[in-house]
Amino acid sequence: MVKPQPAEEKRIRLNREVICCAAAELLAQTDAATFSLRALGDRLGVDATAFYRHFADKDDLLRELGDRSLAPATRGFQPTDDARDDIRRMCLGLRRTLLRDQVGLSITSLGPTRRANELKITEILLDALMRAGLATDRAAMVYHVFIEYTVGSAALDAPLAAKGARRGATYRQWRADYQNLAPSDYPAINSAFRSLYPSSDQVFEEGLEALIGSLVPPRAALR
Repeated sequence: MVKPQPAEEKRIRLNREVICCAAAELLAQTDAATFSLRALGDRLGVDATAFYRHFADKDDLLRELGDRSLAPATRGFQPTDDARDDIRRMCLGLRRTLLRDQVGLSITSLGPTRRANELKITEILLDALMRAGLATDRAAMVYHVFIEYTVGSAALDAPLAAKGARRGATYRQWRADYQNLAPSDYPAINSAFRSLYPSSDQVFEEGLEALIGSLVPPRAALR
């Protein structure tokens, strides 16, 4: 006859990795605003107070999760002597990362993690802006423009990005809705409906190039 294990041995052994994985799974079913340590404790079969041995509080855990989600945007990134291209690559990579990890997006949309990956992103962008010739205060302002544009774009596009193959069908339906509007009431829409809703990636890149062109001095201007 197999001797039953003591209750203590059946309990899950908590560490930061186990907690983060379970929290990410729970957040995939809810969002950062409604996430709670009590719900996480129920999921793992432990009292919520057990998490305080590994994280200071819920915010500490969420910031850790959010920062982990940013890792693909910073992994292997190497600045070059082209500040504009560094900004372009970082913003494109950050948006791509957030669209692929919508749990991370729900957390980072609430504010900066102030941890390793977020700090590296901030350092890369600020450094590029300063190398481009912007004064410190101006570089800080323009940094926020790029971050808010990038994270905001990801947040706006995330619902459709999650639909994958259905995204094209959704855009076609939207165009059809515009096509059916009365031309006498909406003449501009009637003439442009076929061109509305291009790829969200194209829209982002168009806006990013416009921001870079207007806010970041070209290298030629630094000679």
